[in-house]
Amino acid sequence: MTVSPQDYEKIIEDNLKDELDWLVEEFDQLFKEKNRKYTQEDINIANRILDQIIDGIKTNNSEELLNLLAITLNRLETRFPEFFR
Repeated sequence: MTVSPQDYEKIIEDNLKDELDWLVEEFDQLFKEKNRKYTQEDINIANRILDQIIDGIKTNNSEELLNLLAITLNRLETRFPEFFR
């Protein structure tokens, strides 16, 4: 099966959008029940997750994905401000 460069870019963008949805769900599962009583390990885990997602999107150079990343990070910062200090 041959995939055109445009189709490949679309697949990559769709996967990165799915990762942004996953990111919000993952933060909710990992940290929502802790009632803002996070350990240093929690903060380290959150930072590693954020770094990986951000690095994946930065390399894509899609303005749409960068905007979605900003929106997602703002949502997470509202819910979990301790991870953004």
